[in-house]
Amino acid sequence: MIWFWGLTAGIALGLEFATTTLYFGLFAVGAAGGLAAAAVGAPVVVQVLVAAAVTLFGIVAIRPLAIKRFSRVPVGTRTGVDALIGAEALTLMSVTAHEGQVKLKGETWSARLDPDLAFDPIGPNVRVSISRIDGATALIFPLD
Repeated sequence: MIWFWGLTAGIALGLEFATTTLYFGLFAVGAAGGLAAAAVGAPVVVQVLVAAAVTLFGIVAIRPLAIKRFSRVPVGTRTGVDALIGAEALTLMSVTAHEGQVKLKGETWSARLDPDLAFDPIGPNVRVSISRIDGATALIFPLD
């Protein structure tokens, strides 16, 4: 059975390189677990259970963490509204949870307080940071 697990792992790795979904890669790791169980002489049922458990653990626990880690885009390579996250702006008028305006990268943007990060209104001429963009509105919080 060692040859079966080795072949399965190799095919799964090839499919992972072709698809980059992280499913086949974790299936290959599970097949390697089955191969390890076969190498120590475990019965076929145990080999299959080890391969299934390792694969399932990888898909449930490891894949979400890996997707989150690999989906991060470095600040210097962000484009569009993603490039505005974390940028500094200057309030042009009082900004509340419902309305306001900021000067952001030379442009005037409608703004409002990010309800998760700020509660008190921010007066004019205050430096703020952009936490996210909601449509055409910048959600902000004070820098201090």
